[in-house]
Amino acid sequence: MLALGVDLVEVDRISALIERHGVPRLRRLFTEAELTYALSSPRLTAQRLAARFAAKEAFRKALRRPVPFHEIEVVVECKRPCLVWQGRFYPVSLTHTARYAAAVVVIEPTPPPPPPAPSASPGA
Repeated sequence: MLALGVDLVEVDRISALIERHGVPRLRRLFTEAELTYALSSPRLTAQRLAARFAAKEAFRKALRRPVPFHEIEVVVECKRPCLVWQGRFYPVSLTHTARYAAAVVVIEPTPPPPPPAPSASPGA
């Protein structure tokens, strides 16, 4: 069964975090690549980070367990955002306005491992 996670973040919360703690605190939540991308457009920095924060929260909800934020990264592959965790890529949809950022993450189930091959019984 698919697992779905959704999250909505107020951009002002991320703006306040940036103003209070600056970039060093952000490194606990975002990867260097995410920060570089967000900081490349000062006008959109808070919106971009809010969308990534929402994606990480949505992923944790879909996964149904806590994962450190800095272990999850939003990247762009083939001109589409996706989320990377432990070497696996997960679909993500991001959107933001001046006030809100939202994300939806889909986790497809991993197929179970194949059953072990039957062992030959002695004397058969």
